[in-house]
Amino acid sequence: MNKRYWYAALGLLIGIQSLHAEEKDTTPKDTIKTYNIDEVIITSSAKETNKFRTLPGSVSLISPQMIANRQIDALKDISSFVPNLYIPDYGAKLTSAIYIRGIGARSSGQSVGLYVDNVPYLDKSTFDFELTDIQRIEVLRGPQGTLYGRNAMGGIINIYTLSPLSYQGTRISASAGSYGAYKGKVSHYRKLSETVGLSIGGYYDQHNGYFTNIYTDKKADHEKSAGGRFKLDWQIKPNFKAGYTFTYDYTDQGAFPYGLYHKETGVIDPVNINDPVSYNRNMLSNHLALEYQTPSFIFTSTTGYQYLKDDMLMDQDFSPLSVFTLNQKQKQHAYNQEFAIKSNLNTNYQWSFGLFGFYNDLHTDGPVTFKEDGVKNVLQKVFDDMYKNTSMPLHLKVLDEELYIPGSFDTPSYGVALFHQSTYNNLFTPGLSLTAGVRLDYEKQKMDYQSEARMRLGIGGSPESNHTELQGIEPTVMDIHTSQDFWQVLPKVSLKYECTPRTFTYVSVAKGYKTGGYNVQMSADLMQSQMQYDMMNQFMPSMAKEPASVEEVASYKPEHSWNYELGMRSELIKNYLTSELTFFYMDVEDVQITQFVNSGNGRILANAGKAQSYGVEASVKATVRNVSADINYGYTHATFRDYDNGEEDFKGKFIPYTPRHTLSVGLHYNKLIRHSFIDQFSASAQFNGTGKIFWTEHNDISQKFYGTVNAKAGVRKGNVKVDLWSRNLTDTQFTAFYFESFGNPFMQKGKPFRIGADVALIF
Repeated sequence: MNKRYWYAALGLLIGIQSLHAEEKDTTPKDTIKTYNIDEVIITSSAKETNKFRTLPGSVSLISPQMIANRQIDALKDISSFVPNLYIPDYGAKLTSAIYIRGIGARSSGQSVGLYVDNVPYLDKSTFDFELTDIQRIEVLRGPQGTLYGRNAMGGIINIYTLSPLSYQGTRISASAGSYGAYKGKVSHYRKLSETVGLSIGGYYDQHNGYFTNIYTDKKADHEKSAGGRFKLDWQIKPNFKAGYTFTYDYTDQGAFPYGLYHKETGVIDPVNINDPVSYNRNMLSNHLALEYQTPSFIFTSTTGYQYLKDDMLMDQDFSPLSVFTLNQKQKQHAYNQEFAIKSNLNTNYQWSFGLFGFYNDLHTDGPVTFKEDGVKNVLQKVFDDMYKNTSMPLHLKVLDEELYIPGSFDTPSYGVALFHQSTYNNLFTPGLSLTAGVRLDYEKQKMDYQSEARMRLGIGGSPESNHTELQGIEPTVMDIHTSQDFWQVLPKVSLKYECTPRTFTYVSVAKGYKTGGYNVQMSADLMQSQMQYDMMNQFMPSMAKEPASVEEVASYKPEHSWNYELGMRSELIKNYLTSELTFFYMDVEDVQITQFVNSGNGRILANAGKAQSYGVEASVKATVRNVSADINYGYTHATFRDYDNGEEDFKGKFIPYTPRHTLSVGLHYNKLIRHSFIDQFSASAQFNGTGKIFWTEHNDISQKFYGTVNAKAGVRKGNVKVDLWSRNLTDTQFTAFYFESFGNPFMQKGKPFRIGADVALIF
């Protein structure tokens, strides 16, 4: 980056900070609370060595009030509200792509970690679930490896739920809206004794879908989901507590409402799919948390187990033709254990140590069926082209009406990590602190792939002649066993200067890392190539071309980055105006991007050389009496620095699926009314903007900057609250997703204008 960019940024931060250099410290010495108007948010951390409100990094805190005002029901709803965070809403709940500062993953693995009550979710197939009774959401941008688990290269999202020891009551709510939307929630929190608290709750949610499949004249993306949570907290002794949580989520939805995209006109056709398309998921998780405190240290243990079983039906040509279908089923057993200990003394030196381990047992069945049009236009075309373009004397014809290709993947992975972080406050001078940490990370991934299929072939003198079935064709058998080991050392150093308790600046350097892995959504392509080779080798060995090894094709390498950050956070006017400003630069190697395989039968994650990403993030929040407003803006310039695939040089091209700008503007009004029929009136409105987004590394197809407006207004009388709400109030037309199949481009449109009402009872 231009040095003047950094000099100007540093000067601006120092200048703003100097405005508060002479202020006296009147903030209470509370290390576990962040104070906002009308609510207190507990922000204690089991591992962090800094106070949360003065953390030397980019942090966004989403309170229960913000969740209610902004109609946040799932992770996708915080997209754009957090600067440079983008979570596209497309496909199915299987697909939870998260991008921060140009770093993200659309297919295998994830680049942003998710923790719920300090327990990690190890697969992004589990990220999309209903958010109920949330105490707070924290988003930490940038690498977080010195304190948090695997694949935290882009950042960490921490979700914390309410504890029955700190909150008691009953909540009942019902909602109805357009497109057949209905939702019901109920939860109950109570103390069984002074030391034991219990909570239990459940939800049901449905809608009829937003996009019509013109082939069936039915909605393509209808959805039903249900789930619940049980939580038991026990303060065993004043310095020892335990908590157990069990959650279950069920989803049954129509999925992948993609329409054919016409590049010349920019028109997206309606969904037109002839084969069934759906996604069904059962997911449960439970964890045990223990915390023991002494005057010297705090020791915590978190033990988690997560089970996932899903079933996906996909018409992979997304057309009215019968080309080929995929029926992918996953079954996952994920276990994790973390021990952490940190200092609890009121001294300048604070420390934290941890040990983390996980085992993720994932089995995937992904059989592909080539149907009538697929046999004719895909499989047969290979032999037709060979007959036309070579000296092949005889013509081969596929005699199967349909070809079923099974594919079974076992991809277990396990890992262990040691991490440490130290903070020394008032280093050399009051207000100056140094935080340094390191993570030693080891992970092993295995892949066992089994498949067996046989193609019936006939031979004739020409395509028009009669063909005689070839005898003695042996089935193609694939039985592959391979593994990869990954070692990594991840350091992080931050220097912070806090001239007042309400204003500080910081600079940090950290190494980011995302493991490599295996692609499991290209089994049909692997098997098809091997079958063609086996048959040609059996009958025409001189024309047989051996395909690349499975290990070479299916695996991808880790992604690495060095991250530099300069930031400032300040409470410009106490209790009224806060601001945050961050500049960042990322140097990335072996960028992992999604590519479409040559046959069009699937997609893979591949490495794409070097890239760089730099930008700025700014947030301002103001509160004056009954009105609060916030502005959150992020700019990301993420481009390839050195990437040539042998056919095209992509240097300087923007990394796909990364929005250049994210913008969120929110306004909330809350008024308590005395001596009236109603006790309270509230109203809120938010504008969320995203773009420009390039959909391919060629930068030839894009979504320009667009904005949506959400609004909500309601009244409360006693324990009853009624709200009217709307989403995408302006009915903005935009594209949520782009991909290709057999060279044909497809897009999914964004969700249209919706309106509805909520009724809630709170006791």
